[in-house]
Amino acid sequence: MILRPGLRAIRIDDGSIAALARRESSLRQHDDDDSQDIKRMRCSWSDLPEEIWHHIYTLVPMREAARAACVSHTFLRSWRCHTNLTLTKETIFSKETIRKGFLRIDVTQFDNNIDHIMANHSTDGVKKFMLELDGPYSAKHYGRLDSWLKIAVTPMTEELSLILLWSGEIKYNFPCSFLSDGRGNTIRYLNLRNCTLRPTFELGLRSLTMLHLCGVCITGDDLGYLFSNSFALEQLELTYCDDIFRLEIPCLLQRFSHLEVFECRNLQVIESKAPNLSSFCFTGNQIQLSFGESLKIKSMKLYYNWTISYAIDKLTSLVPNLETLTMHTVSEMVNVPMVSGKFLHLKFLTVTSVWDFRQEYYDYLSLVSFFDASPSLETFILHVENLTVYEWIEEEDLLSMRRMPEHHHGNLKSVRITGFSREKSMVELTLHILENTTSLECLTLDTIPDYYRRCGNIPDKECLPFYSTDIMKVHDTILAIRTYIEEKVPSTVKLNVLEPCSRCHAL
Repeated sequence: MILRPGLRAIRIDDGSIAALARRESSLRQHDDDDSQDIKRMRCSWSDLPEEIWHHIYTLVPMREAARAACVSHTFLRSWRCHTNLTLTKETIFSKETIRKGFLRIDVTQFDNNIDHIMANHSTDGVKKFMLELDGPYSAKHYGRLDSWLKIAVTPMTEELSLILLWSGEIKYNFPCSFLSDGRGNTIRYLNLRNCTLRPTFELGLRSLTMLHLCGVCITGDDLGYLFSNSFALEQLELTYCDDIFRLEIPCLLQRFSHLEVFECRNLQVIESKAPNLSSFCFTGNQIQLSFGESLKIKSMKLYYNWTISYAIDKLTSLVPNLETLTMHTVSEMVNVPMVSGKFLHLKFLTVTSVWDFRQEYYDYLSLVSFFDASPSLETFILHVENLTVYEWIEEEDLLSMRRMPEHHHGNLKSVRITGFSREKSMVELTLHILENTTSLECLTLDTIPDYYRRCGNIPDKECLPFYSTDIMKVHDTILAIRTYIEEKVPSTVKLNVLEPCSRCHAL
């Protein structure tokens, strides 16, 4: 820390302000004979200008800052200028109280504590404000919440988070007027959860770069009001916002680069005209996507009911410059078709396949079509979340193995398959990669699914339980790898075979 000439730099570690205050209190109780020593010790820090103390206070955790304010007038003045407030049960109550069970804590006591804190900050406001309420709360409590937000949101506020973990039968109606008349012009980050947001006029969110909404009652038109004056917006995350049927991102958002949508169940269309959108993540049922003439989307993640065949059929023209694609498909019944388009720039491909026991046989070798559509592909990861084997490979099957010698993959360097089994088509896919990929450097075959947690050989941890029948299937898979695959691995390729933990699950 740089101080003004004539002042010494003092090291203030995390939490040491409270300790220093307690030290001052004890020193004052010493005999008069030690008064000179006390004065010298105290003058090294107590004569610092208040603006220096205010700055130091912003670096101290809120709980420690509040404690220190109880023992010193200097610290109390600094506490009132503390610009970062995080109000949760962890910061309001002691660890002992929380251990006894937060549900038993009097909600009135919790509210009174926040009242006291906000009263101390009613003059200067805060830069970062985060309020997490666990409830249960009803409509009569929301007036109190209004008063807290009115103090918190000022022309100096940069980050605002309101997390209502349990909103009750009537959702809190966020007062949009608090973000108007210049009060919201400095907000860069806005995070709202489980409330209603119904703006009817242009909000003053000129500096907003990140907007996160979870469980918020808001429509597509409401978002239009937000976007109309948020030219600095860069990231938007929507989770469980079920009132949105159509999401439109206007071209005026020149800085907009990341869009993430999770389980907005009534959403049917996403249309983005933002010219610099580069990252898109979507979880939910298949919907209509339109990205206008944007050619800058480099990364895309699609989860749940999206199919590999859809990616081959639609995405090659929708996002032609894609470099990273992650797909999570559930019970896809159709094998990957031959492709007409190309992912000319795709380098990283991750596919998670979840099959249930009722599903028909899936031909993993058909994924070769995806390789053909991606001539620049360097890394391929396949997660198979199913231990059911429909067609085991047997020794006599070696003569009937399908080959595709006309398909060559010149840039593929790394392949990883988790949940690998002795499924015939999966072995065929692996052999195809080994025989037709001269650039391959590393092949990893993990015999258990990716979601399975290993203990990592840490003494106090254990692997997730495994059925004995599944352990036997893994044992058969390892034998299949040794029999059909190991001898086909070129000397230039490193083969990694990952088995279950020998300590927790001996084969």
